[in-house]
Amino acid sequence: MAHQTHKQRKADEAAGGERGFTIIETCIALLVLMVAALSIASLFAYAIQYNTGANDRATAQAIAQQQMESLRKTPIDQIASSNSTVTSAGRSYTVVVTACTDAACGGSDTMMKITVQVTPQAGGPSWTRRPVTLIALRGVLSFGSNYQ
Repeated sequence: MAHQTHKQRKADEAAGGERGFTIIETCIALLVLMVAALSIASLFAYAIQYNTGANDRATAQAIAQQQMESLRKTPIDQIASSNSTVTSAGRSYTVVVTACTDAACGGSDTMMKITVQVTPQAGGPSWTRRPVTLIALRGVLSFGSNYQ
């Protein structure tokens, strides 16, 4: 039995050097994990914000295209400049249509310059509130002196 006691004592002495983690080591590990988790959480917050802004810009582009298509099928003598507010998916957008045949704005006697600007009204980063602009030139019908 004395022999077993000696082996047991040797095993206890060998195991005595490895007692596990101290409270300080555990706190430091938790602190490192907490910093990493907060970094990832802030990354998700930025991603949500920028995805929302990109969605607003894409919707503004779609509204501008719809407005331009509507103006393309409208008789040219009925196209006029206008301002309006459109709501899509719970968000408001300002739509400004400018139609001109002056050389000062890019038109001419035979061409009408049509500009559609759509601006998202939602908050967020400044780049999301910049207008989306579409420009089209449309020929003005005019008949020459030889037309009969």
